[in-house]
Amino acid sequence: MIDLASVTEPAKVGTAVLAGIGLRSGAMFEARTRVEGSDLDVLVEQLGSRESLLLVDNCEHLIDAVAHLVAALLSRCSALRVLATSREPLAVDGEALVPLGPLALPEPDDGVEQARRAASVRLFTERAAAVRPGFEVDETTLPEVRRVVRGLDGMPLALELAAARLRTLSLPELADGLSDRFRLLTTGSRTALPRHRTLGAVIAWSWQLLSEHERTVAERVSILPGGVTPASAAAVCAGTAVPAAEIPELLASLVDRSLLQLAPDPGRYRMLETLREYGTDRLSEAGDLGAVRDLAAGHFTELMARYDPQLRGPGQLAALHVVGAEYDNALAALRRRCDTGDAPGAVTLALSLTWYWQMFGRHRDAAYWLGEALAVPHGEPTPERDCAQAIHLSNRVDTRPGTTAEEAADDRARIRELTNRLLAYPELPGPYGAYALTLAFLQEEKTALAIVERLADGDDVWLSGLARMFRARLAENAGELDTTRTDVEAALARFRQVGDRWGQATALPMRAQLRQYDGDLDGALADLREARSLAAEFGSLSLGDQVISDLRLIDLHLRRGDTVPAMAMIESARERARRATSKELPALFDAWEAGFRVRLGDLDRARALLDDAERDLDDGTTFAGDHVRTLVGSARASLCLETGDLAGAEKALEKAYAAASETRDLPILSLVAVNAAAYAEARGRHHESAVLLGAASRLRGAHDRTDRQVRELTRRGRAALGEDAFAAAYGKGWHLDGKTAAIEADPARLA
Repeated sequence: MIDLASVTEPAKVGTAVLAGIGLRSGAMFEARTRVEGSDLDVLVEQLGSRESLLLVDNCEHLIDAVAHLVAALLSRCSALRVLATSREPLAVDGEALVPLGPLALPEPDDGVEQARRAASVRLFTERAAAVRPGFEVDETTLPEVRRVVRGLDGMPLALELAAARLRTLSLPELADGLSDRFRLLTTGSRTALPRHRTLGAVIAWSWQLLSEHERTVAERVSILPGGVTPASAAAVCAGTAVPAAEIPELLASLVDRSLLQLAPDPGRYRMLETLREYGTDRLSEAGDLGAVRDLAAGHFTELMARYDPQLRGPGQLAALHVVGAEYDNALAALRRRCDTGDAPGAVTLALSLTWYWQMFGRHRDAAYWLGEALAVPHGEPTPERDCAQAIHLSNRVDTRPGTTAEEAADDRARIRELTNRLLAYPELPGPYGAYALTLAFLQEEKTALAIVERLADGDDVWLSGLARMFRARLAENAGELDTTRTDVEAALARFRQVGDRWGQATALPMRAQLRQYDGDLDGALADLREARSLAAEFGSLSLGDQVISDLRLIDLHLRRGDTVPAMAMIESARERARRATSKELPALFDAWEAGFRVRLGDLDRARALLDDAERDLDDGTTFAGDHVRTLVGSARASLCLETGDLAGAEKALEKAYAAASETRDLPILSLVAVNAAAYAEARGRHHESAVLLGAASRLRGAHDRTDRQVRELTRRGRAALGEDAFAAAYGKGWHLDGKTAAIEADPARLA
């Protein structure tokens, strides 16, 4: 075992190895009298005739000398093996590298048993128990232990230093103190070398071994939270003595010196958070931190502006890869624009991210970051700013937990005002104006109808597809399926023409719904599968979109009689719904499954699901919850009807109808009408039940003959009334206009 930590002169490496193999004072003198020559010759004489393993520790500060000595020994000692530890390779022939990264970290969702098995937690727990007997990881301590080990990147020495501080700090105090980790972690082993006694000293030792250009690059790339590429490194090193052509080689050198790690993506690197903090501290001490962050903000603003248009065309997949990889860096750039009071720059960068947020359903990100950009003082009114405000408000309407009806109404009033301003501009900026107007259209369709019509028939193929898709959604909500059918096919054709996979994946489920109404269940299934396949190409859907997609597929399997695959999907879909931050998604799933369980006769399970859903909804009053409340009320009414509780069914239907009326969504109201028909039948009012079934079809714009409940009510209605009388009553409801059909669905009319 040869420890080179205390050796400072390259010329002394050979002597240190001789001492390490046991040749000291008299023994070394005797060996030198036998062998004339250098330390190398003496080592060869000692090692050449036997199998030996040299453990050469701490080589990085003497790397050249060690490399030359090891290479010479290996070439002359055939039975010799060398195991060297260093922060960079020796780079000699025959070397096999074994990178030792940070210790494995617990996952955010790991329970106690899983977390205990993570190497970082094991090390921290062992060292903590040494200074605080009885310390262990349990339900109480796990959150803070996870904060500590993740905050220290699983670095072994950092974890040991942190555990030692538990002599004087509580675990929460330790976790909170890691925001200033270099001051906190200053107590190491008294017997360790000075550079191993504190976290700062460990990293400073590595920094001192760098060349001037390596130090410059390391410090400057430390401000990038989302990883480093040669392009971003060159951007933040602009204006320094580092030649741009040398950047790739310098990054590779920092990998060799263990200050950067290779990321999974080729040509991309990452720096541990602890190293990043050290680098930014050095920049701050030199007074360069602000200037370097400005360089990064400029680079990522330009990068997002370049790739944003490609999100809407044939280069979509490549653009998504770049934007996704640089997302954290882009947000850091946006934060810098906000912090420096650059209102126009903040709005510009936020607008470049709006379509990425839309594609992945990141409405909370959109609402937050657009709000931050718009909050920068002294922003002058511009079309871009008005677009950002409209998109911000449209995303915020459905994402603020606890939003009151008055607050939602105030937001919609502001959207109306912004829509009028946008319509007054002679020209709107790029796709953002159209996007802002189409979002506003969903809130105030009459105001923005003219511009959406113009976009739908315009020359811009992608914008035409977007406008037609939004228009198709509104037509579907109004039960106007002929218009929906035309616009869905047109939108799908346009998105295919420009190569937009997201657009196709969004339009295909709408066409699947139409095919389902037509009774073409095979075609509907093919559309849903194609949509999921396309979504898998451009990236994961949001949790909400995944759950909605799951529900569509499960429902379709049930309509086809494929109960086995439907049941198999329920638990995985439920788990996704549970991971949602909003309580509405689990409530939505519970309500849907409850209706399914009622039809299977599993009434106890249905009741438990509905109780859970109602508890979740009691905590929120957001606008989107009206859809979920409609489903919950309808499922509760079905359950009450199965148990003969007509009064309970009537009460549940009244709640469902009130919620559905707030949605302005006629297909969701048709669900209430179907359950009202079941309620009327239970009271022996078969004629009114048939009229309500017809009104339900009018509300959705189509007969839904593959729905099990509709089929069963139709069968029993025909048996009770006769074929002709049932057809006449059903036709009466079918031929109502939408507004009258909505009134007809009111369960109070049956009282």
